[in-house]
Amino acid sequence: MSHRPFSPVRPGAAPAVRRRGPAVVAGLLAVTAAASVAPVAGAAAGPFVTRPDLRPTTVRVTTPATNTAPGLVFVTPKGIGFQSGAEVFDDAGRLVWFRPRAKDGTSILNLRPQTYRGRPVATFWEGRALRGYGFGSFKIVDQNLNEVGDISPGGKGQMDFHELTMTPRDTALGISYKPVRGSTTAVKGGSRNDLVMRNLIQEIDPRTNRVLWEWDSTKAVSPAESYLPIPKRPEVAYDFVHANSVAEDTDGNILVSSRHTHAIYKVDKRTKRIIWKLGGKDSSFRMGPGARFAWQHDAQRRPDGTISLFDNVSAIEDDPGRRSKGLVLRLDEARRTASVVRSFVNPVRKVNNTQGNLQALPNGNWFVGWGGTGDNVSEFSPDGKQLFEAKFASTGTESYRAYRAPWTAQPTVPPRAVARRSSNSVAVRVSWNGATTVTAWRVVAGGSAGTLRPRTVASRSDFETLIRFGDRERAAKAVAVEALDGAGRVLGRSNVVTVGSRY
Repeated sequence: MSHRPFSPVRPGAAPAVRRRGPAVVAGLLAVTAAASVAPVAGAAAGPFVTRPDLRPTTVRVTTPATNTAPGLVFVTPKGIGFQSGAEVFDDAGRLVWFRPRAKDGTSILNLRPQTYRGRPVATFWEGRALRGYGFGSFKIVDQNLNEVGDISPGGKGQMDFHELTMTPRDTALGISYKPVRGSTTAVKGGSRNDLVMRNLIQEIDPRTNRVLWEWDSTKAVSPAESYLPIPKRPEVAYDFVHANSVAEDTDGNILVSSRHTHAIYKVDKRTKRIIWKLGGKDSSFRMGPGARFAWQHDAQRRPDGTISLFDNVSAIEDDPGRRSKGLVLRLDEARRTASVVRSFVNPVRKVNNTQGNLQALPNGNWFVGWGGTGDNVSEFSPDGKQLFEAKFASTGTESYRAYRAPWTAQPTVPPRAVARRSSNSVAVRVSWNGATTVTAWRVVAGGSAGTLRPRTVASRSDFETLIRFGDRERAAKAVAVEALDGAGRVLGRSNVVTVGSRY
């Protein structure tokens, strides 16, 4: 598959799986792992006069940023009462970029800043999410917000949403699910030819979508390790693994998080054998006080040798006295012990029973996306002090993961502007979805498109900025708006619009 080539920032300027036989339905706890949404009405940002097609959720900052790492926040809110999609916002909760889902029945999940071919990119999954599984592809967008990649094994649009990690070799690590027949005799009530959910861990070439490496976790892991009960109905696919994160270890081998076995597996990249298991029923390590985790997500090796993860703690949302947390463990691989280095508990006293992630930041801070029932994101100092918290407007809103990272973008499409006459002045509204370096707007106006001259300059105040200028003579018939950077350079210019009696 060919993709649009990379374009640097200007200077200054899937269908559900079909199979024979009974319909595939995920197991009970796999259903709780889905990006499900309670029917709670939300609040949409805006409305934006310049972009009535964009209706993302409102974000409200509850702990103002103090000593936080530089960068913007990347989320994929979904819920009711607003558009679901990929969203970037700043420390004040102001919208920077929003990409809505393509159509009803699809989802955008797992927006993540990464590096590809030596340049910053953002990746996100788009497709159909069904009961905790995804059938779609990962998109890559560059700093002009142009799509430069569409990743799925074989280009068939059947990749799951849980993971996409770009490697230093510019390959992509991810997960694909498929219902197959297999033995579950290792667990009570199992059979030799049961319906199981195959979990494939894959390395893919984003340029060709060719699968370079593959590990079938459902062949390597015994169903006896699972904490998920075997389904009572034969048409329910038994997902005894439920892989939800894949990362490359510092030695080139692979780390896989398995939610339903409460374990992290280190897999030999060459032999495809399991080197060790962390946690679960058959742990290779003796788990120290507080080191055990359950139903976890996002296992990562850190440069200091520690393992970080998001510990969901429970698969039950209403589990009194328990709270989900970000967890950092130190492994002594000689003595085979695991001990807690630090943990970050959700300031909201609840269990986040699905989704979630823990991100290590360059300045030593940690960023947490609280997952499916967590309507908040948090940043913590190394000693556990909360330095920043933002909440979605509705408690029914969820984001699979959340990240913070520096990000610079300048769209190739022009800013959007509208103008309306009000008595002896003209009110102009302007926005530029995704632009990060605009500090001010300059309005040019005239009797026609050919006679525009500067009228006023105003600081950028939000995603959409309202600007007024006096026009007692009612000479302004046409208006355009120029985007200015901090040095006063023109980054872009809107199309010329007619001054009307209403927007």
